Amino acid sequence: GTALLVDVPSGRLIAVHHADVAGGAPALPGSTLKPFVLAALLQAGKLHAGDVFQCPGRLVIEGRSLACSHPPIVSLQVETALAYSCNCFVAHFAERFAPGELAGSLRKWGLEARTGWFGEAEAVGRIARAENRDAQRLQALGEDGVLVTAAELAMAYRGLASGAVDPVRRGLESAVEFGTAQLARVNGTTVAGKTGSVLTAEGTGIAWFAGFAPSRSPRVVVTVMLRGRSGGSDAAPVAARILEAHLAGRL
Repeated sequence: GTALLVDVPSGRLIAVHHADVAGGAPALPGSTLKPFVLAALLQAGKLHAGDVFQCPGRLVIEGRSLACSHPPIVSLQVETALAYSCNCFVAHFAERFAPGELAGSLRKWGLEARTGWFGEAEAVGRIARAENRDAQRLQALGEDGVLVTAAELAMAYRGLASGAVDPVRRGLESAVEFGTAQLARVNGTTVAGKTGSVLTAEGTGIAWFAGFAPSRSPRVVVTVMLRGRSGGSDAAPVAARILEAHLAGRL
């Protein structure tokens, strides 16, 4: 696994665990991609903060079950969809992208670019052009058509920390407050973040957490990627310990 701590104002890498993995192992990002997807839809006027969606719970794309695991909720908006990581919400609204539009939006966040932290040996993620409805939905969920390094994701979250649209920022705060990322909470600061849980083609589980703190005046971004079953139970508590160490002056 790997973890990075990044200074938001300067973009300086404060600390990294296993730099070779952080900058050299592109992987499916899972639900950590959802904030960028919803931000792109909001900025394009294809989704509005007040839009309401009734989550059916069940979701099958190309024969793959991607059903939501959150509690039954009557209706969801951007904030609660992020907080509870609703696959159905994101997949539904991702259908509004034109072919290739989502890929272009993701590249603007630096998800297919070197960060410069690890020299020429640093790997670069890959973002495919989604040409049809199912490809767009899988890409929006971070389940196919996109591979990123932990370093790229950290840099992208730095951009999100500096310029997230308000519904997305509130959703990331809510994920830590009462949603999937509660184990990333840290006494003394407000954390905004997103979990992700994916399986590789070989069946290995990858657990993600990416976020920033303090949520309203971000100073640092933390990104964790490790082998695990769940971003919420495996990666989020690691991120909390890193943020606690930073607050205590140990990082």
